[in-house]
Amino acid sequence: MKKKLLLGLLVSIPIILIVLVIIFRVTAEPTNEEIIESLKGIKAYKTEVEFIVKNSRDEERQDTIQYYKKDIGGRIDFGTDRTKIYKDGSILVKDNIANKEYTMEESMDELYSLSFVDKLLSYPIDNEGINEGQEEWGDTEYIVFTSELFIKNDSLNKIKIFIDKQEKTPIGAIIYDKDNKDRVRIVYRNFEKLKDLDEGLLK
Repeated sequence: MKKKLLLGLLVSIPIILIVLVIIFRVTAEPTNEEIIESLKGIKAYKTEVEFIVKNSRDEERQDTIQYYKKDIGGRIDFGTDRTKIYKDGSILVKDNIANKEYTMEESMDELYSLSFVDKLLSYPIDNEGINEGQEEWGDTEYIVFTSELFIKNDSLNKIKIFIDKQEKTPIGAIIYDKDNKDRVRIVYRNFEKLKDLDEGLLK
């Protein structure tokens, strides 16, 4: 009888442990929706962003560094040539080649302003909803969804967004034109969530 009880106990302990691990993972891991919401509410970040713009003949690549602080604005450095500061609905352009500064409306810079994470995630998710995958970005397990862009630009019709499920950071986005052709790719690298950002970078 004691042997049966001991055997039953030995068998049941691993099962109980497995059940506890499953319960812990379900309760501890955020849902895909929670991951997206946490990115929407991010306070500050710094990241490298590559823009790959395709046309009928070839493609143009542009490496930038992006900074962002919630409720204040953002900044994109285009190497040492040019800096754009996005703040209060307008863009301050610092042209280091021509050694001059000027202001432009944000609507004149739809592609680059779209790459800020708060703007990227501001559009409603389409009927296909949120899915998961692993085939498009190497071994990275990601969340993926598509949004329609309400922009009056035939080249910027809808966007497919990829978020690293483990790191909870953006991986990239693909923008399609009105004919459903892949027009622009935005790739995020070394995404760094910050507790704060020096506001001097946004002046």
